[in-house]
Amino acid sequence: MKKYSYWSKLSLKRKLLTYFFVISFFGAIINLYLHNNNYNVMDQFNENLTSYYKINELLVATTNNESYVEGYLKNLDREYKNKYKSTKEEINLLINELDGQFTSLDAYFSMNAIKYSVEYYFEKWDKAILLRDRKEAKYYVDFYEGKEVHEFTQQYIQDLLYNSLNEGAQLYNDLVENSIFIRSISVGIILVTLLLSLIFGGIFSNYVVAPIKKLVDASIKISEGQLDVASVEVSSKDEVGILADSFNTMNKSINSLVNDLKQKAIIERKLHEEEIELIKTQQLLQEAEFLALQSQINPHFLFNTLNTISRTAMFEKADDTTKLIGALSNIFRFSLQSTGKSISLKEELDIIDEYIYLQKFRFKQRLQYEVECSVDANEIFLPVFTLQPLVENAITHGIEPKIEGGMVRLKIYEKNNHIVIKLIDNGYGMAKEKITSILEKDPKKESKSIGLINVYSRFQQFFNFESRFVIKSREGCGTIIEMSIPKELRGEKSV
Repeated sequence: MKKYSYWSKLSLKRKLLTYFFVISFFGAIINLYLHNNNYNVMDQFNENLTSYYKINELLVATTNNESYVEGYLKNLDREYKNKYKSTKEEINLLINELDGQFTSLDAYFSMNAIKYSVEYYFEKWDKAILLRDRKEAKYYVDFYEGKEVHEFTQQYIQDLLYNSLNEGAQLYNDLVENSIFIRSISVGIILVTLLLSLIFGGIFSNYVVAPIKKLVDASIKISEGQLDVASVEVSSKDEVGILADSFNTMNKSINSLVNDLKQKAIIERKLHEEEIELIKTQQLLQEAEFLALQSQINPHFLFNTLNTISRTAMFEKADDTTKLIGALSNIFRFSLQSTGKSISLKEELDIIDEYIYLQKFRFKQRLQYEVECSVDANEIFLPVFTLQPLVENAITHGIEPKIEGGMVRLKIYEKNNHIVIKLIDNGYGMAKEKITSILEKDPKKESKSIGLINVYSRFQQFFNFESRFVIKSREGCGTIIEMSIPKELRGEKSV
């Protein structure tokens, strides 16, 4: 009875530690010895595999080395000369790594023969390259002398590989025998471990699993909504007993919390309804303010005023003023009339011309603008205000800050069944982090102007996210925005 009572009072931690200690100690001693032997053999085997790989690399490198030097001597192509030098360095490095790794006498002699022969034909080929660079006709004598030694070197490398394979074969046989021994021992360890597991498993079933099963059953009832579950009674004083007491306390707390949550849910629902009403009120107020602001501007009044100013300037023979007012009128008329979702590329280019005309009066010679279009701009449709905001950004943020000014160039062409639109400026440019921060902005919050993210979002949605929109920039060099549209998705005119 004393033993029974002592075991029941023993903590769950100590019970588990006793079990794992017996199993682990028994297996660890044997496995430590077996694994140590296995790792020693595997390390030797890995070293041999590494040697095979390096010898094969040496063979490939010497072959490539010959082709590179021969290619340079024939064609005087500097790329062959550079490759010859790089393979030469690689060969020397491999020889240094392989030197001293072999134990057999044949491998030792082969290694020495490789070192001296490589050193000899490198000297000959270096001299041949020097003579060839000086345009001396006798360079081929040194080349062919080195080539003869190179052929012997190839044979030495193959002999070294053969000797290394013979050493590895014996090591492989040792590894096979060791594996058979380890397998036999492992089977024995598994059987002993299984027996110990069955013994201790029966003990844990009586003193650990049964109380836990009671807790599991009670937990399932609570998860199904039965909050009036009776308290779980556990006689043991270990962690399971403590867990049962905590579970009973938690059960009582849950009942209390559920009642509190019901009351809070009622209050939160009422607050949520009031918050929704407040948001709706704020939205209506914002819409009203926007409509009030819109109504303050009469487009017809503005057009009539601009036309009056234009005629007055014309009568006064102020031709530049007349053209400027006309360009501004066209831009404003385009902004108000372009209510559809898309326009032709031709219309977008025309309005950019008007905008550039206005900007050139401001920047004079500091602003240069070019357009190269090799496609039919009337057959390609884009979301309204796609290119003009990008041109405006290029001038405002790229060209304007530079004292000497700069150039904005639009290139439109067809490539690989895609229509490519490329906007290039040589302005200040942007850092990669700046581009990321611009594209991560919320387009709904960009209310002051049509920003990059606004253009990017509309462009991608217009072509069902099958288009390509890339920004490349470097500080101090400029920015390139490239848009690529599949030819079959060139868009349609919005009605």
